[in-house]
Amino acid sequence: MPHTVRVKFNIDKQNVLIVNSIIDSHEGIGLVRTVDAKKGAMVIYSTDDQYEKVLLVLEDLRNHGMTIENIHTEVSEKIDEW
Repeated sequence: MPHTVRVKFNIDKQNVLIVNSIIDSHEGIGLVRTVDAKKGAMVIYSTDDQYEKVLLVLEDLRNHGMTIENIHTEVSEKIDEW
């Protein structure tokens, strides 16, 4: 059974919509949620077989000059508890 992986990170608040759009354009790799738009706190819910693609996209954005900080992942079978 696949696990849910939560990828949490912080970005500059002006990039929230851009990151959301880019992740959405990569159909199936994750569901984006903004935790706090003013602070740029975001989370992407993915699966254990797709989250590495999410990390690659975030790394690519970083390599192109976007500030993305505090990236970390959490794995759970109990997403409803998040």
